[in-house]
Amino acid sequence: MRMTRAWQPSAPFNSILANCDQAIRTILVPLLGGTSSMPGHRLRLWEAAVVLLGAIAVAAFILVPVAALVVVITCAVLWFLEMVGDALRGKIDRALLCWAGLFPLGYFALFPRERSIVTFERVVVLLAFLGLFFITRGTLMRTPKALRLAGSACLVFIVVAGLTLMKSPDPLNSTRTLFDSYVQPLLFGWLVIAWFDVRGRLAETHAAVCLSSIICAAIAAGEMITKEDLLPVGQSVMFYAGGFPRPNGPFAANDTLALVGGFSFFFLLFLRAALGPELSAGSRMLHAVGIAAALGMALMPMFRSVAITLLVVQLIEIFWEKEATRRAWRVAFMLACVGVILIAPLFVSQSMIEDRSSRENAYGRLAQFEQNLQVFLDHPVVGVGYLNFHDYVVGEPRYVSKYEGVSSLDWPHNNLAEALAETGLLGFVPFVLMHALLFSAMWKLRKQSPSAHLAWKYLLYLFLTYWITGLTESSGHEFSNIWYAFAVVVIYKYSVTEPDSTQFGEGQVPDSIFNPSKSPSFVFLQ
Repeated sequence: MRMTRAWQPSAPFNSILANCDQAIRTILVPLLGGTSSMPGHRLRLWEAAVVLLGAIAVAAFILVPVAALVVVITCAVLWFLEMVGDALRGKIDRALLCWAGLFPLGYFALFPRERSIVTFERVVVLLAFLGLFFITRGTLMRTPKALRLAGSACLVFIVVAGLTLMKSPDPLNSTRTLFDSYVQPLLFGWLVIAWFDVRGRLAETHAAVCLSSIICAAIAAGEMITKEDLLPVGQSVMFYAGGFPRPNGPFAANDTLALVGGFSFFFLLFLRAALGPELSAGSRMLHAVGIAAALGMALMPMFRSVAITLLVVQLIEIFWEKEATRRAWRVAFMLACVGVILIAPLFVSQSMIEDRSSRENAYGRLAQFEQNLQVFLDHPVVGVGYLNFHDYVVGEPRYVSKYEGVSSLDWPHNNLAEALAETGLLGFVPFVLMHALLFSAMWKLRKQSPSAHLAWKYLLYLFLTYWITGLTESSGHEFSNIWYAFAVVVIYKYSVTEPDSTQFGEGQVPDSIFNPSKSPSFVFLQ
């Protein structure tokens, strides 16, 4: 692929961007836990200053909301212009970090509100690919073969699913969902592997994930208090369990909130382990709040699969841990979690317990499996069309299934069953192959290096989070897939860019080692 000659910015423009870079490095990076030459007392003063500025911002929104909103919009516009400048210089790190930290507020960037053409994610992708025209050859890292194979299988699934869109009663909306659910995650994954400085941006990534988790958890908590969908997206519906709200946060579905919360929880644990012990007090506090927020996001929608995932991971941790004392603490924590589950009926309404644990709920899922099978047997090659399952079976008596008198739910409620029934064997095979190849890529990291061993552990937890819920819900859509791809590829790239351990210790690697323009291992993707 031929690239155009690199654009050389004018001296004034370059000077302004350089000053902005210097300000971020000397002020924001230390606050986020990165390296800095500032003494400890100055670092603490900066942290106090940020807390003070945050308090002033909150007070401004309460006392003078209109003026505060104007200031926020102005800052957002200036920030966006700066990211455009970064793209014109062939840099996307800050655009991805901005997206990772503020994606819950992407609701306010949707245009039009229904069937949106402009979304936060699409703007980031557009900026990134705009930057491709202004970079020099040899500054992109080649995608590892294991990930290329998984990506190729994903492309085949996208093609097959796209060919079935003609069966949909709303092809345009199904096309949009297919793009957001599978094409965009593929693009985000490639951008991170090829272009994002993972090791040089660990601290900022950690801060961004903490920030987005806190925003999501705050929105979800507000929905639980008000019992209303505060940020309705598309056809989002608020569900209740015995009159108790199951929030969806800034997303269209509550299972997306639960999955993103689970992904963020394990992603933050990985980033904290990768950063090592040298963190400022402010960063440690931010981590604690971010972890609590991510866990709250995962649990507030009240999916049993999420609770099961957490217990399975805790069981793995017990066997993974070598030290006897730490293993004992993990056993105690797991027993405490089981105890909380057992005594929960004493503190919540009986109607909510029945909604979440009734036999009818389980019988409905069993009846649904029978309905899924019937639809597949009638359309074994290309299925009934991507996202067309519900419209196809509703009102069709031959597809009504019952188990112990409980009718099927008319939704696949299983990622595998959904792919099989909607895209047939032609789509199901590459769909399964895509995830199998991704797991194979994770598995191969186990013994490559200390970083790879750490990465394998948390990649396994992300994989379990995706699939334990994915086997009971049709949850592999839109933002859950994008966030899953982002977290997986960041962790994967961290593992494959480990420096020579004989020269550098963990957390002591010079940033220049991972500067794409200075490393011979970074070559253009072919």
